[in-house]
Amino acid sequence: MYDRGLFVLKENLKKLKLDMKIWNTEVFKNVNQAREILQKKIQELDARDDEDNLHDFGREERRILLDEHSWNFFKQEAVMRKKNTYKVVKTRRSKY
Repeated sequence: MYDRGLFVLKENLKKLKLDMKIWNTEVFKNVNQAREILQKKIQELDARDDEDNLHDFGREERRILLDEHSWNFFKQEAVMRKKNTYKVVKTRRSKY
């Protein structure tokens, strides 16, 4: 009976790992590419603002893009931390 419970736990953890991989891909996607796109849009709006061709809607759009850029930066930082943690764990395992 005890072995059956461990088997079920093992299978559930495998499913969870797969679900986490899918979630990670959907949420984080390619953060570098998204950052570049956001920066380009913000620069375009800044240039229009410098020429006084930016109306209130454009300013609001720029504010939203800056918020997205900040969130994207947070996601990029999280990805880097995850990669660094993986490297540390992998290094510690190889030492022993």
